[in-house]
Amino acid sequence: MDPFPAPALERNWADLGDGPAGLIADRVLARDVADYVRFRAVCSSWRRCSADPRVQGGLDRRFHPWQWAMLCEELAVPDRRSFLNTSTGEFVQVDIPELHDHKVLASTPEGLLVLVHKRQRAAVHLLNPLTRQITHLPPLTTLLPPKHVDKLSEDYIYFDGEFRAWGSGIANDDSTTVLLCFNRLRIIGMAKPGDESWNLLDYGANGMTTAPLLFAGRFYCVSLTDVMVLETGPDQPPQLKVAANLGLHVSPIAHSVHLMNNSGELMLVHRRFARLTPRNKSGWAYNSYRVDFDSGTLFPVKSLGGRAVFMALDCSLSVPLDVFPSGSLCADTIYLRFDIRERMMLKAGAYHVADGSAELPCGLLVPRPHTLIDFLSFADTVKK
Repeated sequence: MDPFPAPALERNWADLGDGPAGLIADRVLARDVADYVRFRAVCSSWRRCSADPRVQGGLDRRFHPWQWAMLCEELAVPDRRSFLNTSTGEFVQVDIPELHDHKVLASTPEGLLVLVHKRQRAAVHLLNPLTRQITHLPPLTTLLPPKHVDKLSEDYIYFDGEFRAWGSGIANDDSTTVLLCFNRLRIIGMAKPGDESWNLLDYGANGMTTAPLLFAGRFYCVSLTDVMVLETGPDQPPQLKVAANLGLHVSPIAHSVHLMNNSGELMLVHRRFARLTPRNKSGWAYNSYRVDFDSGTLFPVKSLGGRAVFMALDCSLSVPLDVFPSGSLCADTIYLRFDIRERMMLKAGAYHVADGSAELPCGLLVPRPHTLIDFLSFADTVKK
């Protein structure tokens, strides 16, 4: 045996070849666009054998950060945001120069950001925060009623209230159709990149009680009596139709109703007043239902499939437990975001669906999250 073997030859991975490198790139992209961006950053030869996301269409679903949720916490760097991978628990910070002169109206289920220009406030864009792809959309002046167009030049309070765009995203019946929803104004705009104006649907007569949700590429919302779905077709104007009957008494003043995507299952939570019990001293209950499209009804459930849900007034986030440290989250539990009144008043921080018990929050809102629950409560998105 040679006591001095020759050193092993180092492999030059940059010379992997376009064929094998291209195959690896495709598999990486199928798993996560963030890993794909990292793959292309390794060397010029790997970039050469893989498609540049920034020259592809901004609505190309292959490059959308489906698994990433943006957190709304404020960082020391104004144009930097934190993102959480809801499937793996990975956490990254991303510099987004576009935020220097744009404001975020909403996150979409695809992981895109709906932006409006801070000075030219009629200009709307979709931004992919990981690939930097930008999709230009028609101006807001072609969608908003005249009395609201004047508010575009006023204080930012309107963009934190009336102009929040929850329920926006890309329709699955046509991959180039963008839905822009202003639920507090009761209007939906539909447009494709390159269109000069939005196609308007005004649903103000439906008595909406909750923020809408884009689920499996279809737009859902709730009236006083039904779960509604937006139907579109080449030979008919867009209209809201009944997808399921509520069968509940919902007070539009005292209660709230929340749609959520729980790992591919459409669910509804009815937040209502409840009597005080030793297990729940908050005075609120959160009844959970699965939307049964076959029967057109709601089916009450006592489980969230072992997941945890973070619920806000306008959005929700469903996460698995196994990607986070053991014991940090409880299964089948609804955690309340900081804009829910019970959380703000320190009456309830979490609600256990199985037995109806409630936990007190650990404390007041702090400048920086200090627990995993606080951290996830900053998620500014609607995701499975």
